Amino acid sequence: VALARALVKEPQLLLLDEPLSNLDATLRLTMRTEIKSLQQKLGVTTILVTHDQIEATTMADRIICMRAGRIEQAGTPDDLYLRPESLFIAGFIGSPPVNLISGEAVDGAVRAGRVTFPFDGASGKVTIGLRPEHLRFAETGFSGRIAQTEPMGREILYVVETDLGHVRVLEHGASAAHVAGDPVKIGFSPNDSLVFDTATESLMTGVRVHPPLC
Repeated sequence: VALARALVKEPQLLLLDEPLSNLDATLRLTMRTEIKSLQQKLGVTTILVTHDQIEATTMADRIICMRAGRIEQAGTPDDLYLRPESLFIAGFIGSPPVNLISGEAVDGAVRAGRVTFPFDGASGKVTIGLRPEHLRFAETGFSGRIAQTEPMGREILYVVETDLGHVRVLEHGASAAHVAGDPVKIGFSPNDSLVFDTATESLMTGVRVHPPLC
């Protein structure tokens, strides 16, 4: 009703402050679609304030992510997801959340436990970000053991115990290929990794010259 009253006045700018926060999950999904469709039809510039990252990434053309009253990063949803400029953005955007692994950059390579890949232009303590969908079970890689399986309909989320800590792996498919207790190896392409300076929490833009799978 409040939205309809605002639109009757044919505004040039529309401000929506947490408009879906009190709705259940099913209705929230429906209203996301309705509001975005209405906004595109009317062509009204709209600012939507939300703490829900899914609302932000599905409804916005551009996102401004705030932290402690400051702009942490501004860009398209793809910019914030694929090219986060800080550890905060990497951890905030994305569900299931990014895996964050402590490592070190030495002599043109990043190392974390037995994981090593070339990365020029960095030195010192680093944090490696790996999205769950960018990890895969492979014949080679770092070792672990399945701790939990979480069926999510068309996807399975695995929580794997490794020497690097708990790591989440997301696989497509409704049936789990592994069960709790199974030993596995996890591989990934270094191209998909995000390397952050641990001290500054900023994304590092080193040059990767690497094998296809670690």
